[in-house]
Amino acid sequence: MGNSASLYVAGSIDAVVERMHNNGITHSVISPIPGFEDPEGVESVRKMNNQVAEIRNQNSAMFPMAFGVAEVRHGKIAVEEAAYALGELGLDGLMFHHDFGGVEMHSPIMFDVIREASHYKKPIIQVHTAQHSMLEPPFSLWILAESFPEATFLCGHPMMSMIQLDNMAAIAKHCPNVYFDTCCTWTHNHQVERALDKLGSSDRIMFGSDNPYYDPKLCIDKELIEQANIPQADKDNIFYKNFERIFKQVGI
Repeated sequence: MGNSASLYVAGSIDAVVERMHNNGITHSVISPIPGFEDPEGVESVRKMNNQVAEIRNQNSAMFPMAFGVAEVRHGKIAVEEAAYALGELGLDGLMFHHDFGGVEMHSPIMFDVIREASHYKKPIIQVHTAQHSMLEPPFSLWILAESFPEATFLCGHPMMSMIQLDNMAAIAKHCPNVYFDTCCTWTHNHQVERALDKLGSSDRIMFGSDNPYYDPKLCIDKELIEQANIPQADKDNIFYKNFERIFKQVGI
């Protein structure tokens, strides 16, 4: 592929950059690592958001966009964390992984945080789903997306099984403001081809590397897309064109 964009990078920035170079990834959205240690609570969250903003500001060519974090387990203070990340730091969205955070995705505090987020330039709300999770099941995303139709939601890990893909297709049909990444895609039965068939097009799917969690080659999800029996135009959409369109990064 000529160039590509990747979602969700975490951990050591040196490891992230090295794997991007090794895999032809030219641009990426950077975000906090899910489940990062926060021994100082709110102060730890502020430090994390500051760090992400600093990385984006110092490497804007490679990381043109960045997500912050608001830990909903902190209660109402999470609203202040969201305001600081999106307002003072000017980050482009918020990242949530509720299995790590310990609070259900459609909890009242999440509604408060997203209402606060809506006061800023249309941010991306990134959440993760897991089919058998009690805290981040797909139906929780459906509830949020229908409740906030003006917001843009990005679902991480949406195709870890066939039944989860069916759930994602139902959500996509009713919620045009939801998009999906390719992280942790189930490798059997032509999952990428099935996803395009069930979703109706490639316009709602973006390549996510889960960098640096996977093997240094990032082989699983990348090769699934490269080897999929789909038109090159769909592969281009998944690898970078949807990224450019949704994140409005014209010229990347």
